[in-house]
Amino acid sequence: MRLWKSKLRGFFQGLIVTGLSALFVSGAALAAPNQGTGDVAGDGAALVDSNVFNLLSTGAALTLVKRAFLADGTPITTGSTLPTGTVVKFMIYVNNTSSIQISDVSMRDVLDPLFLYQAGTIKVDNSVAKCAAVACTPAEEATIFAAADGSAALSDAVDADVASIAGVTVDAGNQNVANAQMNAAADSVLALVFSVRMQ
Repeated sequence: MRLWKSKLRGFFQGLIVTGLSALFVSGAALAAPNQGTGDVAGDGAALVDSNVFNLLSTGAALTLVKRAFLADGTPITTGSTLPTGTVVKFMIYVNNTSSIQISDVSMRDVLDPLFLYQAGTIKVDNSVAKCAAVACTPAEEATIFAAADGSAALSDAVDADVASIAGVTVDAGNQNVANAQMNAAADSVLALVFSVRMQ
């Protein structure tokens, strides 16, 4: 089993793929490629359009991480061998260390055919404060997992909540399917948890 970890860079727009998971962000975190206009003393020609507005924010980045846990919450380490029939809980989280809410975030995870999704296990949580550094520690990840795994399960269907599954594709947010919009609060961790059974 492999685990995936990647930092998000740039303007946080478009598709960023890490292993089997993807993160889509339509908003901007630290800089946005927006046009601005202005004038000097009423002379519009005296000041050309700018290319970028910088949004002032404390914090450095968004970090997207995928982790795996046993049903009891024990982390599964890289290189682990698990028997057929084992229930695995996947957690995909975004550590938003910026002081700006990131609006309209979507996550997508396409499951390997050897993982059978367990119905009614999709959960989303955004209640945990950001990690102390850009990379979360194992203890911080345990806190994130406990909060997300302890939250109420969402429906599996595309409907008014923020997550769904169709076939082998888990989607959270509305950029790929018509789920509700999902936002990542400032200075916090947005986490998605769901269960699979190894076949």
